[in-house]
Amino acid sequence: MDLVDRTALLARLARKIAEDGPELSLVARLCRAFLALVGGDGAAITLSYTEPSRVTLCATDDVAARLEDLQDVLGEGPGPAAYKAETAMATDLRVDHDRWPLFTEAAREVAGARTVYAVPMRPGQRTIGVVTVHQNDGELPDGDRAQFLADAIGAALMQDPPPPVESDLGPGPWSTRTKIHQATGMVLMQLRISPTDAMALMRAHAFSHNTTLADVAEQITSRRLRFSDDDNGETETDADHDADSER
Repeated sequence: MDLVDRTALLARLARKIAEDGPELSLVARLCRAFLALVGGDGAAITLSYTEPSRVTLCATDDVAARLEDLQDVLGEGPGPAAYKAETAMATDLRVDHDRWPLFTEAAREVAGARTVYAVPMRPGQRTIGVVTVHQNDGELPDGDRAQFLADAIGAALMQDPPPPVESDLGPGPWSTRTKIHQATGMVLMQLRISPTDAMALMRAHAFSHNTTLADVAEQITSRRLRFSDDDNGETETDADHDADSER
């Protein structure tokens, strides 16, 4: 995916998050947004998948929740495999598999004949969890698109910004935090979302463009970056205009 594609996809993610009401948690809206943009019937987000600190943050439906429980109890399935291998995994429950025989049999009883796929969340070159999706359709989604969104969601869930590249934002950390606070306010006004959601989107944008949260804040406050919620769900940036001028 090129820069323009990533920017457009992040804008659609922002719009999907904004569409759901504030009564839903941020992680629940991220989970629902992943389904809307990638495809599937239900999804779950689980952190530290194979570790003692494992926790499922959200499940969109009962089937997704039960599939997560099965993989936790059995210690096998696409979720644990995706977390350990740091790459997407999938299984078709319509077919018997030697790879995860216990999960396949138990999941078929829970979910019926459907496909289960899992995508690791890898912000900052570190896998922090997995997005697991179940669907009736046997056709898998675009791998690059699914991985990019999973990584962006992982970045949005992190309390700290992604690993930085050098950026000169001003005389010190106080100036940086002030700029970030100002940018957060601008994003929440643009999309009519909460400060928490605005910060999450800024983190996701920083991750996807391999830059710092401070640099994203500078772009927003200087009006070079706007999370506009227009008819096409496209975010306006200098990069977009430069790309258009080259065509």
